[in-house]
Amino acid sequence: MKKIAFILIALVASVFQTNAQDKKLLVAGTDVPVVAVTSINANELKEGQMIELATADDVKLESGEIAIPKGSQVSARVRTSLKQRFLVNEKKRIVIDIKELKLPNGKKVALGNGVVNFTVSKNIGDMVGAPLKIVSSKKYLIPTDYVMHAKVEVSQDISK
Repeated sequence: MKKIAFILIALVASVFQTNAQDKKLLVAGTDVPVVAVTSINANELKEGQMIELATADDVKLESGEIAIPKGSQVSARVRTSLKQRFLVNEKKRIVIDIKELKLPNGKKVALGNGVVNFTVSKNIGDMVGAPLKIVSSKKYLIPTDYVMHAKVEVSQDISK
C-alpha cells in the first residue's frame, strides 16, 4: 500500500513539474518592437481607426526561447489624425496607440506605453516626433523602416 501511495505521489509530482516546465511566462514590461508592414498613408487616417502593424523582431523569454515571432500581427488605434489640428500654427502630426498583438496560437497580448507621434518636422514643441515620409505637400506616409516600441501590459502565460 505504501508503494502504491509513493508511486501515485511521484506521478502527480512529475505531471506538475512537466506543466511548470511547459509554461511560457511573458513578463509585464517586455519591450515589443513594432513596424508598419506597408507604408501607411497618414493623410487618409481618421481618429479612432484601427491600423495593422507587425513585430519588427523576435521577442524572447528570459530563457532565450522565442515568445513572440517576428511578423506577429499588432493592432493600433489612431488617436489624432493629420486633419485634427486645434491651433492655426500647430504642426501636422498623427498620434497612434499600439494596443495589442496576436500570437500565432491565437492568444492576444495587451500592449501599453506604445503612443507614437508622427510629424512632418522632428520637433513638435515639448515632444519629439517620429518622422513621416514626405511624398508631396499633400501626401505623408508612416514609413516601414521606423521601429516603434510598446510594452507588454500584464504578465501572462502564453503557452499553447
